[in-house]
Amino acid sequence: MIRYIILFSGVLGLFAYGDEGPKTPRKAGQEFVDPLLRARAESSVPESEKEWEVLKNEWMGRIKEECFSGWPNRARADDSKEVFRVEKDGMAFRCVEYSSMGRRLPLYVAHRSGLEDPDLVVLNLLDAAAWEDFLATMRPGFEKQLNRWELPEGDPKSFKQHQGMFSSFKWVMAYAPPTGVGPTQLGPEKTGKRNLRLQAAGQTIDSVRVWDARRAIQTLRSAGGMDKVSLWLQGSGRMAGVLTYASLFEPEITRLDLHNLPLSHSDGPFFYSILQIMDVPQAVAIALERSKVVIYQKGKMGWEYPSSVAKRLGWETKLQLRSRQEDD
Repeated sequence: MIRYIILFSGVLGLFAYGDEGPKTPRKAGQEFVDPLLRARAESSVPESEKEWEVLKNEWMGRIKEECFSGWPNRARADDSKEVFRVEKDGMAFRCVEYSSMGRRLPLYVAHRSGLEDPDLVVLNLLDAAAWEDFLATMRPGFEKQLNRWELPEGDPKSFKQHQGMFSSFKWVMAYAPPTGVGPTQLGPEKTGKRNLRLQAAGQTIDSVRVWDARRAIQTLRSAGGMDKVSLWLQGSGRMAGVLTYASLFEPEITRLDLHNLPLSHSDGPFFYSILQIMDVPQAVAIALERSKVVIYQKGKMGWEYPSSVAKRLGWETKLQLRSRQEDD
């Protein structure tokens, strides 16, 4: 019944150089991103687990030093704050605000009223279109709690579907808009200035978003009370790529549901020097050792490398390629 938890399936409105909003020009920040696109790194399929460990450790060491060096040495002590907690029509809905690299970001959590022992929690990392879908879905039941944002027209049908999902399953849905989406969205001019500041600090918006995703995971487990609950991560397009990398640094991620994951970093997410080190298929291969990975896309091409690694090392049951939404 996975189709019921896909709030933003089929969303393809992503922008290679900045997705702050649906109308952000593709050229926004182009001069910032172009230097990141280098010759693509080639990777051989390891012959053994020992060879894989050497290869993986080399990649992980390099991306920490060359792609994510702008991250804090460690996360700040939990300074999360509950913004609201409300129940209506059998649904519990709350917002927890947390810090990520100096910014305050919201984490929304929804589930059936009175749920005490959930089977799983799904963290959705939202892009601009998914943020709008989230607001439209929740507005019919929680307009008062969300009216600090510019709200789209409500979607009663989607709200009712979520009520039905929560009534039928012991699931928790969490929604996290990272830097540059929703509450921290910027226009094209300010986006360019922000990118220059990030460049000076050795970062990109996507490397910041990987940290945001990590902080959302940590907050969900601490202030969100989900530390012992099976955690799934879900994202679309560039956000699917961001979550793939976040999963490499956070423990005990049960599953990744990745929709229209870019086949290469040439299409995002963008990190400094990443294509001199590895590409998206190599990141998926590392994730497979830690989590089950399900990729949704048109066709099944592009993932030969992680498929080969999984087969060689006995992980083939962990990688699934789906051309459409199917019951799990």
